[in-house]
Amino acid sequence: MTARMRGLSARDAAARAALDELLRGVPKEVQDRLVPGVSGLLEREREQERERCANVCRRRAELWRHTKAAESPVTAAREEARARANEALYLADLLVTGQDSSDLTPRSDA
Repeated sequence: MTARMRGLSARDAAARAALDELLRGVPKEVQDRLVPGVSGLLEREREQERERCANVCRRRAELWRHTKAAESPVTAAREEARARANEALYLADLLVTGQDSSDLTPRSDA
């Protein structure tokens, strides 16, 4: 992290890094004025990409719920289909919330 990025939010630091790379040679004062707008743009793009990925996960969950394995007489196949659907939904939730439920579990060594 450069001295210019200290004290910036992670979002603004990412914007600052992008500007440093893209606007090489442009006066720093101009770059500094662009940081909030670029930061907001990056945030919107990140959120849209997360939602797109979450939708892919939701479609995968539906796919697994409707496979032949989900209705198989073989218990292991049904369980596998259910587990994969649940995992896809878990990943969708993780993408949307940005928080892994394992982060919420108290550690025994803490």
